[in-house]
Amino acid sequence: MGVQTLLIRLLVRGAVLLTVLTAPCAFAERRLALVVGANAGWSSDRPLRYAEEDARRVADVLVELGGVARGDVTLLLEPTVAQLDAGLHSVEGALRASAEPTVLFFYYSGHSDAQALHLRGPPMGLPALVERLSGTAATLTVAVFDSCMSGAVLTAKGARTVVPFRIRVEEPVRGLALLSSSDADELSQESRALAGSVFTHHWVSALRGAADVNGDDVVSLSEAYSYAWERTRADTGSTSLSQRPGFRFDLKGQGDVVLTSLSREKAAVDFSVGSGQRYVLVDESERRLVAETISSGQPQRLHVQAGSYKLKRPVAGGIEVASVTLAEGTVVDASRLAYQLQPAELGLVKGGSPFSDFAAQGSLARGDTEAALIMFDRALYESANNVVARRGKARALLLRSTGRAKSGEELHDIEQALALDPGLADDPSFSRFERRAAQLREDAQRAAIIRKSTEDELARNPRLRKRWGLGFELLSTKGILVLEGFWTPFSWLSLSTAVDLIGPGVDLSVRWIPVSWQWSPYVGVGGHYGFSLFRKSGGVLVNGQPVNLSYDDIWGTMGHLDVGVQWISHGGVAFEFGGGPMLYNFQGTWQAFGFIDLAMGFYF
Repeated sequence: MGVQTLLIRLLVRGAVLLTVLTAPCAFAERRLALVVGANAGWSSDRPLRYAEEDARRVADVLVELGGVARGDVTLLLEPTVAQLDAGLHSVEGALRASAEPTVLFFYYSGHSDAQALHLRGPPMGLPALVERLSGTAATLTVAVFDSCMSGAVLTAKGARTVVPFRIRVEEPVRGLALLSSSDADELSQESRALAGSVFTHHWVSALRGAADVNGDDVVSLSEAYSYAWERTRADTGSTSLSQRPGFRFDLKGQGDVVLTSLSREKAAVDFSVGSGQRYVLVDESERRLVAETISSGQPQRLHVQAGSYKLKRPVAGGIEVASVTLAEGTVVDASRLAYQLQPAELGLVKGGSPFSDFAAQGSLARGDTEAALIMFDRALYESANNVVARRGKARALLLRSTGRAKSGEELHDIEQALALDPGLADDPSFSRFERRAAQLREDAQRAAIIRKSTEDELARNPRLRKRWGLGFELLSTKGILVLEGFWTPFSWLSLSTAVDLIGPGVDLSVRWIPVSWQWSPYVGVGGHYGFSLFRKSGGVLVNGQPVNLSYDDIWGTMGHLDVGVQWISHGGVAFEFGGGPMLYNFQGTWQAFGFIDLAMGFYF
């Protein structure tokens, strides 16, 4: 080999080395991302407020700094299990079709438990999902789960939560890396002050440069995890729900994994001056938190898209706020901006849920459904399309329905909840309410049939609804001219009190009505007592011999048995015909005397 050739080769290698050292990291592989955000969860969950926004922030940073083309990002907001499955299938197809090395980023923010994601549709188990992610054609898969008990994904194959670490580098790296926002028995927290998940907020901040502790303008997997772990632990350590992010990896090779390249062509804010000061970068409208960091006195930058922002730093007595406009390729020194002091109650962002909604969620978590319903109704009055309030009220109604079985309002609460949040129909945890609603509808339908039958019967049969009456009997076992009042406490029983005008006397009787219809037979017994104020004689035959009997001899003190039939009209007019024997005492001997009944009356 000639000296000239050797020199040329050395110059070429030096140029390549200089390019690698001075240029921002270029990603040699194709990168794809499947990003999922789901606020709703199941009916048993308290709806999240910021999962969808967290997913958007993750998608944005992967496109801006993570080497993922916008067309290679699949962003799913509030998907069903079927839609997530379709998204996975699409990404799997793209990975198989790629002829170059590939990296797959998977991110999920939403509800879960130790077994499954809480999406609408048949439950998607965590072990099956991890198995599917590890089985793709991707050279490397990085999956982040920001959900309650998401640490269960780390133990799906016997792995466990680990503290911050650093992977020793060279390259290349292949395999699967899983990150969780919490341990398998912990809840992941949202922060109203940050308008997002605590873990995802620090994860995005790490990717934008907060985790670049060595100043090499790239953020590696170990750097990002270490930063998110420390900041999440610090922010939740003082609460009753502290979080321990976890990491499990099944990687081959000796290299670290570069997640983002902090391109110098991007806009950036420099925080190298000072130490221990917290900075929060938000958009110009103060409704979206972009990233945050704590200055350490070392070279440190947050890389963002060009645009207008506000930089906030909490200080004693309030929050200092500065406006900053960033152009492409420019770096602004955070210490040189003009800050103005604002009251602390103005907060870091204005994009969080309204206070009434935030308070309603707290009441719902404590089980105070009535207070939660009042506040959700207030939020819906202010904005009828407030999705968080609609979902929250739906869950409050379901919670209240479990205690309203005796009041008859249980079905109404379940149906109203479904109207507010129609997606509950595909919610596995809603099935018990659905079964209960089906049973209540069946009971209501059965009751309606019985009620309709009863109403029809009452319409056809006036005897069932007319209980009181007055009548006049021209001839009867109660006397010759009788006024009668009667009461029917049951359709089969009638009680009456009669006044015998001729006797005069009174009569008490009871009737059994075996068939309660417009035409109804009856059988009755009664007793008569005459006052014997005057006597009226008449001729009758007793044992074949003519005997003079007075009116009071027969209708004095006696008993009678009545058999007959009564007809009653829809208007309440009644006629009856019958008769029966009368048992009376004449000259010390009990005699029987048969007589007919002819009567009319009016029921009301």
